[in-house]
Amino acid sequence: MQADFVSCLCITRHRVPLLRRAVDCFLAQTHAARELLIVCESDDAVTCDFAAALDHPLVRLLVVPASPKRTLGALRNLAIAAARGPLVAQWDDDDWHSPARLEAQIAAMHDHARPACVLYRWTLYDAVARRSYVSHERPWEGSLVARREAVPAYPELVRGEDVPVIQAMLDAQQLVCLDAPELYVYIHHGANTWDSAHFTEGVFPASQPLPDAATRHIEEVLGVVQPLHR
Repeated sequence: MQADFVSCLCITRHRVPLLRRAVDCFLAQTHAARELLIVCESDDAVTCDFAAALDHPLVRLLVVPASPKRTLGALRNLAIAAARGPLVAQWDDDDWHSPARLEAQIAAMHDHARPACVLYRWTLYDAVARRSYVSHERPWEGSLVARREAVPAYPELVRGEDVPVIQAMLDAQQLVCLDAPELYVYIHHGANTWDSAHFTEGVFPASQPLPDAATRHIEEVLGVVQPLHR
C-alpha cells in the first residue's frame, strides 16, 4: 500500500443524482493512489444499485444495517475503520471537489509536515437563491484529508460531529489550513444537514459575494442548466 493512498469516505442516503457528481469528481482526481468508499444503509436500495452498476475498481460499497439507526458520527467511524488507505478524506456527496483537491491537500501536508489538512476558505454556491460566495476564513471541517491515526473518534451526533474532531486536531497542532477556495464548492440546496437559517443568517452574510459571471461559471461546472436571471 502506497504511503499516500487515500480512502475518500462518502456517506450517502437516497441522493443518487448528487452522488453521481461526487463519484465523477472522485474519478477525475489527479492523485492516482485512491479509492472511494461509499457508505449507505441496507434499506437504501437505489444507492446500492447505483454503486453496484458502477463496477469500478476504485469504488467500493459498504452497506451497514439500517436498524438500529446510526448517527452520522457513528457512520463516519465505521467508514474510517473500513478504509484501506493510510490517508482518509471526507467526500461529501452533495458538494463539488476539484480534480486537484487531493493532490493539493496531500502536498500541503508534506510541505508543512502535518498529518492533516483542511481548507481555510472554500467556495459556496447557494442553489436556492442562485448566488455564489467565497467563504470567510475558518477551518472547514468537510474538507478534511488526514492520516487515519490522526483522526479522533467522531462523537455520536446526528450533525456537527466533525466540529469537535477538527478542534481537537487544531489543539494538537496537527492541521495545516490551506487557503485554496477553488478546490471545493460547498452547495446549499435546501436539504443539507444544517437547516437553511444556518446559511442565510450565519454563513452567507459572513462571506464575500461573487459576481454573476463567477456564479454562471460555477453553475456550468456543477452542471446547472437553467439560465441565471436577476
